[in-house]
Amino acid sequence: MVTLRHQRFALLDVRFAGVSLPSATIDCWQDSRGQPQWLARVLTRLRPIVEDGELSGRTADGRTLSGHALVADLQVGPGSRRETLIVFHGSGTLHGI
Repeated sequence: MVTLRHQRFALLDVRFAGVSLPSATIDCWQDSRGQPQWLARVLTRLRPIVEDGELSGRTADGRTLSGHALVADLQVGPGSRRETLIVFHGSGTLHGI
């Protein structure tokens, strides 16, 4: 699979399905058919209650981004902090790019 126009950036003031989360790392690209794709990674102690919802936040330059996302993966870390890496896959366009 060939990816085009890959971008990676931080997303601040993140919310998923109405719940505040720490910042996220966003990857956006176009697949070989020219369709927009994106994913977000968040490291947090919170775990989402729902499997899909609206993910939103703002970029360092102040743009607001949002899009529908699905929880694709949860990886719970070792130790007493029990931080979880949540990977969200975008479903459709990430609005505001």
